[in-house]
Amino acid sequence: MTAQDPYHPHLQQPPAVHQPQLQSAQAGPPVYGQQPYPQVPPFHPAHPYWAPPAPVTIDGFALVQPPLKPIPSGPAIGSLIAGIGAVLGAFPGLIFAAVSPLAGLTFFMSAGLFGLGSLFLAIYARRQIRAAQGGVSGKGLAVTGLVIAIVALGFAGLVGLIALASST
Repeated sequence: MTAQDPYHPHLQQPPAVHQPQLQSAQAGPPVYGQQPYPQVPPFHPAHPYWAPPAPVTIDGFALVQPPLKPIPSGPAIGSLIAGIGAVLGAFPGLIFAAVSPLAGLTFFMSAGLFGLGSLFLAIYARRQIRAAQGGVSGKGLAVTGLVIAIVALGFAGLVGLIALASST
């Protein structure tokens, strides 16, 4: 065995590497370097779930934009939040309208305004989602906001009727 020279490592001989002989009919696990399992075919652009986008040329240069994940609709989210706010504003109005007509009228106005805002945002969001053709998501949010807006407007109308009945 030779001593290692730490000051001149480039003058030393590399150790001999023992490579095992590969045998085709060998029993037991495969030898290092052989493929134990069949190879998985590489990803090919002609995959059935992936359609290549059409290239667009701008000033003579090809520009390809891959399909993107749809973004959520802001008006749909706003419609849902405004609808929840309208329903939460109408519930105390049901209680206060019987006690004080002025308080009932205040809750009627707040629930009605939030409900109308939610209704218009839901309609706008559904049109936006339909026109985007898959680029904008949130159809379920828009429908939920629409339903909650209708419920909130019904509660607001009920609060208004209770406030009118208690004022007389």
